[in-house]
Amino acid sequence: MTEEAEIALKNYDWMLRHRGLDHVGLDWDSHTLVWGDGGSDLEDLCRPGFTPATDVS
Repeated sequence: MTEEAEIALKNYDWMLRHRGLDHVGLDWDSHTLVWGDGGSDLEDLCRPGFTPATDVS
């Protein structure tokens, strides 16, 4: 598994566990991670520090 994939999975796992399965989704057509009233680009899942699960401090 690549480091990028591991970071993405850790971030997604954190989002699901802390925001809830019913409140987090992936919109593949728009390449968006959706939660609450907003969201972010799917690429953000690959970013270290996007969630506390991959905090780099």
